[in-house]
Amino acid sequence: MSEISPAAAVTPVDTVDRRAPFMAFTAFMAQNTATGLCYGSFGVLVLEFEQRTAVGRAQISIAFSLVVLTTGLLAPIIGSLLGRVSIRAVMVAGALLSACGFAGLAHSSSFLAMLGCFGLLIGPGVSLLGNIPAITLVNNWYTRRQGLVLGLVMMPVAITLVPLVVVNLLPTLGLERILWLIATGYLVILPLLLFVSDGPEDLDSATSGPRADALASATTRKVTPMLYEIIGNPAFLPLILATGLVVGAGISKNTHLVPLIVENHWSLKQATLLLAISGGSAMVGSLLHGVLADRFNASRVLMGNALLQAVVWFILVAPVSYPLLVVDAVLIGICLGGFLTAKAVVVVRIYGRQRFAAVSGLTSLTTLPFLFGLSPLVGVLREHTGSYRVPISFLIGGLIIAAICMAFVSRRERHQALAPG
Repeated sequence: MSEISPAAAVTPVDTVDRRAPFMAFTAFMAQNTATGLCYGSFGVLVLEFEQRTAVGRAQISIAFSLVVLTTGLLAPIIGSLLGRVSIRAVMVAGALLSACGFAGLAHSSSFLAMLGCFGLLIGPGVSLLGNIPAITLVNNWYTRRQGLVLGLVMMPVAITLVPLVVVNLLPTLGLERILWLIATGYLVILPLLLFVSDGPEDLDSATSGPRADALASATTRKVTPMLYEIIGNPAFLPLILATGLVVGAGISKNTHLVPLIVENHWSLKQATLLLAISGGSAMVGSLLHGVLADRFNASRVLMGNALLQAVVWFILVAPVSYPLLVVDAVLIGICLGGFLTAKAVVVVRIYGRQRFAAVSGLTSLTTLPFLFGLSPLVGVLREHTGSYRVPISFLIGGLIIAAICMAFVSRRERHQALAPG
């Protein structure tokens, strides 16, 4: 009798269509709750935090940096944890930690307490509830149309809507009640999370019969890749470099877009509108890149993404009209919003579904220097040269390098697609 492999043990979505969409919806809610309530509210509440803690804006920004840093540092641990602990338990822990973090913020008025809440509770909570567990859940339940489903799950709806809600409620409720409201938001999702199942075989193994026994036996053999199996793959380093350069450029854009546009003699209101348009376009980008990744070589989709960004970045330093700047904001938003969606498809195709969490965790850790380094470097170059032309040219060069890296990764993806078994 032939042995059922772990990969084969995952039932195709066609036979579990009544359960898989619910898991995808839960992943969408978890991802948007994790990132949206934290990232979406912070910018609006910066001034309130300044007044409460009596420190400057530079110090307040450390709190948000701690969330990003914690997310990157914990990513490999979470990736390894998902091979041993259920996704349900990981997500529930994330929701509870995040809720405790914002409840703690509501009661604290010192700067150190604020850093503790963000670094020790909210950051880990967002990591445990957000990207890696949510995408792993989708990958476990969907063997087809992964790109489309991931595109829907990764749409940054909450990050777009939460700032608008908070800015309208803040004058009425005040900071403390807003923080309690955010904490409650993390608790509201708990009933959904309690119904999360790691994959179709997780439920099928509860049934009786020979097939259920075979499924249970196969799925107990978790694939825990060794470090050399991940970094030894020829696609790993190019993928890390491309991801770091593109995502780092995106963070630089979010940080420097408003002052860059103002320096080009547009108003602050016009600059802020461009930032909002770019953020809204990211939702379209997530879905579009998911569809394209399903239909084509996902690495080539990302190569085109990097090349398109390299072209449209020129617009930001050229003497152009405002409508062209709007086009630029839309295109960059689409590219940035879809990059991580298509990248998830690349990781699955090259490493396999069961190695996704471990690989994603390691890539998140190894791209941290780019995420933290590129934006400050752009600021330093701006200070030394007196304009954004040199730093923008530097970012464009990085995007071209990223495209070359993804061209190499596309060969590995094609090789995996042609490999037998």
